[in-house]
Amino acid sequence: MDLGAVLAGPILRRCDAERICVWLATSSEHPVRVTVFAGDTPGDPVPLGAAEAARVRLGPRLVVQLASVRPDAGRFPLDTLLAYDVEVGAGGDTRNLAGLGLLDDSPGLSYGDHRLPTFFLRGPATPSLHLLHGSCRLLHGKGEDAFLAADETLAATAGDLARRPAALLLTGDQIYADEVGGPLIGHLGRLGSALLGPGDDSSVPGLPPLSTIATYGRQGLAEDRAGFTSDKAQNHLFSQGEFAAAYLVAWQEANWPPAWPDAEEVLDRHRDTPRQQRRLRSQFEHEASCLDAARRALPAVRRVLANVPTYACFDDHDVTDDWNLSREWCQQVHSSPTGRRAVANALAAFWAFQAWGNDPDAFDDAFLAAVAAGFADDGEARRHLDGVVWGFDRWSYRIPTDPPVVMLDTRTQRSFDSDRGAARLVSDAEARRLVGLCAGRDEASGPLVMVSAVPVFGLELQERRQKFLVGKLGPYAIDFEAWHSNLAGFVDFMHLLVGELGLRRCVMVSGDVHYGLNVDARFSIDDAELRVAQVVSSSFKHSGALEKSALHALGRVVRGGPDRVGWDRPPDTSGATGVIDRLLTRAVNTDEWNDDSPVFVPHQLLGHLGATPPPRYHETRSYIDPEEHPGWAIVGDNNVGYLSVGPDEVVHRLLTRNGSGSGTYTARFRLEP
Repeated sequence: MDLGAVLAGPILRRCDAERICVWLATSSEHPVRVTVFAGDTPGDPVPLGAAEAARVRLGPRLVVQLASVRPDAGRFPLDTLLAYDVEVGAGGDTRNLAGLGLLDDSPGLSYGDHRLPTFFLRGPATPSLHLLHGSCRLLHGKGEDAFLAADETLAATAGDLARRPAALLLTGDQIYADEVGGPLIGHLGRLGSALLGPGDDSSVPGLPPLSTIATYGRQGLAEDRAGFTSDKAQNHLFSQGEFAAAYLVAWQEANWPPAWPDAEEVLDRHRDTPRQQRRLRSQFEHEASCLDAARRALPAVRRVLANVPTYACFDDHDVTDDWNLSREWCQQVHSSPTGRRAVANALAAFWAFQAWGNDPDAFDDAFLAAVAAGFADDGEARRHLDGVVWGFDRWSYRIPTDPPVVMLDTRTQRSFDSDRGAARLVSDAEARRLVGLCAGRDEASGPLVMVSAVPVFGLELQERRQKFLVGKLGPYAIDFEAWHSNLAGFVDFMHLLVGELGLRRCVMVSGDVHYGLNVDARFSIDDAELRVAQVVSSSFKHSGALEKSALHALGRVVRGGPDRVGWDRPPDTSGATGVIDRLLTRAVNTDEWNDDSPVFVPHQLLGHLGATPPPRYHETRSYIDPEEHPGWAIVGDNNVGYLSVGPDEVVHRLLTRNGSGSGTYTARFRLEP
């Protein structure tokens, strides 16, 4: 397979005044050197620092490299346009971005009149912190990729630092490991073997060689061998090479096949009925059309990632649907050699392609050595890597912006009250870590920003629907893992924010749910109130016409928001009327009505309860209509969020892409100190 020198990147990663990080994936161990310049002016720009990248060899033709550039003197300047160039190779065989042909494409890696990729570090001269954020990028999902809207925003603001985004937050599901398009799965296997060697095809215990499994033929293996619960696992990724290939395809067009295989040729292994064959052919052809749309957006995707510091977290589909949803799920998958290895492969790939650049200091030399050895060996070193990534407990981190952004890990640090019950998304140990990550913030610079993959304050109608259905369908069929799915965990999280951290205002950034939403939320504990601007941007690429229409219609129905009060455990309601008492015992807006769980009831019932003691908690949510589209509280188009956080005001613009072009949905929050 013909592979270019640069397989993906450059991607701008963690950036602050002391260090600029740039990530690349290359097909050889040729050295990578990054130089940061003051501005991007004609003539010879002034170099401010340069560094050779640290590199980890994942396979014979796959090396991930991360350059950490320190300033030659003092600190990198704030509120100033900076640029960088990349050199690959050594001696007389060295090529920079221009020599690699990465600046000449249409579009290339630069914006406007700038010759090189550019960025800036926000300082006091920039009134607000501007962030782009988004999640859920299913390559064969419907519609246009909202990365195109992000590219348009950077093109329009490239020279205007007062409006230019200072960071991009990827809030989960940047690949869909459990849901791969039929036209793509065979290519990912071949690309993975080209990168890591032919042994990758047979590297997952309990599975036959992956190349022998028919397209759309992995559902049973995912369930029976790995213990996974995704119902869309027909083409689930399993091997190290497949996961690595999925990232390379998501970020660079050159890694795609020149043409899609013929459906008849790919599907001829199936011994299905004629009707099933017709259904699979139709699915295959539809997915190929949607993949073509994703492919057209890739030059814009690559340019965005090269020109704005990018930070990532995982959600479930980066590994598999329902990942760590329940204690039962964790035990089931970990006890399976197939499932345990597949999850480890996903986490190792997440580290290599997303996490390493988030906070390089979190990964010491022993971690890097374990990754390199584990990719090169199928014996004890491979098993050691499995244990390292399964046991790693520091995926959350703080982003060096002002005000700071804290990226939560709501997947690997959960705790469970029962085998199949909803998880507490943040364990006690992770809560202690978050206290340290939030320390030292300056309240005057603006509200703390937190990223939770799933909304902390989401669409209450959906939360109530899940609580109604979980007893009938089980937790996996409905993704029963919202913050409010486990009220004890949710209340503990509120105590962390309001009590231990002393927050009185906060911005929550989320994705996951496949629609855009803005929620003005308040939560009080005793006399202390937290004001939250909950902003949701999802999905990058997932929405079709039917889904969009249904969500827009739902947005016209949703009005007001829940207003409810709560206790740490059920109050004495002996004075309630019979009707009210029956409502309470049916657990209105709460978990099971028992002595060990918090309970919440609609505020309008409070006067009828005769409840003692008085409620300790009070929660309200108000869904904000966009300024441009009154009555459309829910945005169903593919979208990316453009968030502006000022000292007292938060403005959230959902930038959408559909067949008719781009759109904007603006919501404003007043968060006075």
